[in-house]
Amino acid sequence: MRQKIILTLIFLLYLLIILRVTDLSIINHKLYTDLANNNIHKKIYIKPIRGIIYDINHNPIAYNKLRFSLLLKPHLKNIELNKTINFINNYIKIDENKIFKNYKKQNSWYNQQFISIIDYIKYKDIYSYFPILIQNKNIKIESDYLRIYPQKERLSHILGYVGKANQQEINKNPELKYIKITGKNGIEKEYNKELTGTLGYINVIVNAKNKIIKKINEVKPTTHNLTLNIDINLQKFIFNLFKKSHKKGTIIVMDTKGRIISMVNYPSYDNNLFVKGISTKEWQKLIHNNFKPFLNKAIAGLYPPGSVVKPAIGLIAIASGKISPYKKLWCPGYIKIGNRKFRDWRAAGHGFTDIFKAIKRSADTYYYQIGLLLGIDYISANLKRMGFGKKTGIDLPNERSGIIPNKEWKQKRYHQSWFIGETLNSSIGQGYVLVTPLQVAVNTALIATAKLPVPQIIKSIDSNIVIPTQKNILTKKEIKMLPLIRKGMWEVCNSPGGTAANYINIPYFQIAGKTGTAQVHSIPQDVKKRKREDELAYWKRSHAWLTTYGPYKHPQFIVTAMIEHGGHGGSAAGKMVSKIYKKLVELHYIKVKGK
Repeated sequence: MRQKIILTLIFLLYLLIILRVTDLSIINHKLYTDLANNNIHKKIYIKPIRGIIYDINHNPIAYNKLRFSLLLKPHLKNIELNKTINFINNYIKIDENKIFKNYKKQNSWYNQQFISIIDYIKYKDIYSYFPILIQNKNIKIESDYLRIYPQKERLSHILGYVGKANQQEINKNPELKYIKITGKNGIEKEYNKELTGTLGYINVIVNAKNKIIKKINEVKPTTHNLTLNIDINLQKFIFNLFKKSHKKGTIIVMDTKGRIISMVNYPSYDNNLFVKGISTKEWQKLIHNNFKPFLNKAIAGLYPPGSVVKPAIGLIAIASGKISPYKKLWCPGYIKIGNRKFRDWRAAGHGFTDIFKAIKRSADTYYYQIGLLLGIDYISANLKRMGFGKKTGIDLPNERSGIIPNKEWKQKRYHQSWFIGETLNSSIGQGYVLVTPLQVAVNTALIATAKLPVPQIIKSIDSNIVIPTQKNILTKKEIKMLPLIRKGMWEVCNSPGGTAANYINIPYFQIAGKTGTAQVHSIPQDVKKRKREDELAYWKRSHAWLTTYGPYKHPQFIVTAMIEHGGHGGSAAGKMVSKIYKKLVELHYIKVKGK
């Protein structure tokens, strides 16, 4: 009996051995072969260096500086970790408690990668200790790059910034696990794929001690450089105009095809603050600043446009066939609806007014009558078609649409019916109407050229030029009527009585434009005499607009200025706009005989 039991056990043992050999050699042969190969084959990833961004004159406006990162081996026990951190502190002064907490936060049994504890170490701070530090098996030093924005506040809303990739971003692009840095805002975010590039790698064979014994092949990393349409010389010039005048707002300079050569927001912020991780103190300072330096006012600031929509509404009206451009409407100082007076900016009114005088003098009562004639739904649909109340398509993130209201919009938003008085307010760019300054610039280009451009920051990716696009959205009747609107806008800047004529001073050529004074608070009906803008508290003053194109006869550039709480458009922005056109001549964007 005992002999049978022993023989049975021996038989079972041999059976197990046979089954195991069968599993290894036949059933799971490929699996174990792959595992064995992984023990000797290794892929070493090579991070790409983030692409450089240049202005139109090939000045670098975002580039990289060599830095180093210090990493620690994962899964270190507390005693060994403290010993390693103390060792580092002998050569590089660090906050040991902070490093300890940072390591513990990132350490995990699922993580097999070395853990970064100090980033962006300058070469001069590490080169003499490098040979000593790397002898410690728990320490690894990698080369890294720090993103530099030399223009700081002047370009922050355009360039944006980079920062450490979060887990959500890594999930979308697994290569960021190795690259670590990604675009967070502006051009850095919009063109992140091109700027980041792709990982390179080296396939090698290593021995049991993880030492490389043979290189099989190498694939180099790729990346792309960008060139923008932005001219840093013009950007600096406009930024300094804001700084010296202490005014707040935005100015956009765009050629008539849509190329943005300058977009200045003031005040602004230093985008270098975000590269290493902004402090809580600095972040709180930014977001609680009443002047909103973090906001890209040009594309995301929503403002009542006031009278800068009047050229577009005038075009809609005379192209509709419901009113002749030469018909003179009686324009007293107000129009009465029910028991409410809708007042003109000029208490005495403008007398008999046609479309030319209505644009030149910015006659509110003329446009009140246009609003009653056309109705809000007709005006709304056509304003949207002409670029208002929708995204322009600029190659920057976080653009906002704004609001061009109609009856359906109000019903959905407020569950209320539309009132006639709201049509009157909308007809002069007030009430619910909100637009971005870029929408105003794009619409001005439409009036100047009969084509609606898609604004574009980028000029080229490497040597590949990105061609701007323009849309033909006007009807034949509207195109035919455009010269009449242009004439009215010419009178704004050049004819006696034009709302900007006293403030425009350009000796080389004439420009056309439209001013706007957009109220930010209502004036009670019982107030008989309005206060002047300079008599009001700052936050109650109207926003000031001046949008222009020039030269008048051969339009090449759009200059749109929006001065927050600036009062009257002509007085607040006229001199600034004049200086910008002179600068465009100086920089040879606009050719003038003898210059």
